[in-house]
Amino acid sequence: MKKVFKTQLNLALCSALATSLMAPSAFAAYGLMDIYQLALEHDAVLAQAKASYEANQEVVTVAKSPLLPQVTGRATLGKTYSSSSNYDASTAQFSVALDQVLYNKSTFVKYDQSKLQLEKSEAEIKAAEQDIILRVANAYFNVLLGQEDVSLAKSKEEADKTQWERANASAEVGLASKTDVLQAKSSYDLSKSERINAENNLDVAYEQLMKLTGQSIESLKIVALNVNLPKPSLNIADWEARAEQDNLTVKQFLAASEIAQQEIEAQQSGHLPTAGLQASYTDSRYPDTSSVLLRDKQDTYVGAYVNVPIYSGGAVTSKVAEAKYQFKSSTEALRNAREQAKLEARVQVRSLERGMALVDALREAVKSNDAFLEAAEEGYKVGLKNLLEVLTARTNKFKARRDLTDALHKVILSGLSLEVAAGSLNADKLVSYDAILSEPTH
Repeated sequence: MKKVFKTQLNLALCSALATSLMAPSAFAAYGLMDIYQLALEHDAVLAQAKASYEANQEVVTVAKSPLLPQVTGRATLGKTYSSSSNYDASTAQFSVALDQVLYNKSTFVKYDQSKLQLEKSEAEIKAAEQDIILRVANAYFNVLLGQEDVSLAKSKEEADKTQWERANASAEVGLASKTDVLQAKSSYDLSKSERINAENNLDVAYEQLMKLTGQSIESLKIVALNVNLPKPSLNIADWEARAEQDNLTVKQFLAASEIAQQEIEAQQSGHLPTAGLQASYTDSRYPDTSSVLLRDKQDTYVGAYVNVPIYSGGAVTSKVAEAKYQFKSSTEALRNAREQAKLEARVQVRSLERGMALVDALREAVKSNDAFLEAAEEGYKVGLKNLLEVLTARTNKFKARRDLTDALHKVILSGLSLEVAAGSLNADKLVSYDAILSEPTH
């Protein structure tokens, strides 16, 4: 008994350890993949797309069913009363009938269309899966930027408060002017309003993240200012070709165009005959009559039929014309989707190129603004710089850091958006960006 208990205890401990390793601890920050996994389980938009996809899986089966044998059974029980023949008779009849299509062009075309509809549905669910990755990334980096805004706003507010207090103290002993005090107070008041606005924006960003994940998440891994960003190949022609061919919106419109083209055939089939086989067996019984007119019997029928349309009031011709116009419309929609995909690829390639250049420039700007603020503060102490120059230098320092953080986030989002344009965004791509995140510093 002790041995069994010890074994069960060990298994329980191993299970608990495995669970703790799989999920972030109470003190660990969540990364992109953590948020993505939570969103997969909770997001209503993706759940709706999955349900629609599952429903569309039945389209092919439904479209195929008219091509298969149609078997029906029928049973009737009744009683016949005849005043002229002076008899009553009970009737029991059982029958089974089979109908098999041999030729029906419209039905065959509808079956082919259902396969294309399934392809369109598969492109739609893949697009929904890409969309949630992009929504997760946007929500994630909105929170990070909001956190950075609040942090910088608080730092600036504290620094401006200290500057105002120093200006007050200096003015009391005649070392600062009234203007210096007012400038410092004005900057401090403005920084307080900026901090309040930043906190509100952060609250909104948290709410958006909670909507995606269903959980309240406070701590996220960050993008360090000195991080080495992934650098994909940025050949515009290559990305354009991929977007034109593999973009998921393009694939949806391509399937829709092919469905519309086949609809022309389906409507033209209204001029064609249909043919099929029919067979039936009927067993009729009259259990309580001796009439020679009502004897038990069994009937078997086997035959073929051909239906030839002659005139339908012009409906078929009109439907064919309508289908042709719908096909033309879908062709133009496909062309627009391809052009839009190529445009999006070009835009994101250029955004990545300029984004990376902007990151490099802002990293230098952060260094130079840090150095200039330090020099301005020293210059103010010895009378070489006025207070306005110090306040401006401090504002520029915090702005440069904020702009760098924003630029880093936008480069990552542009990289993900470029993959969307090419139809290749998946969880593996998200993993590569998740790997560059680091634990926040508190």
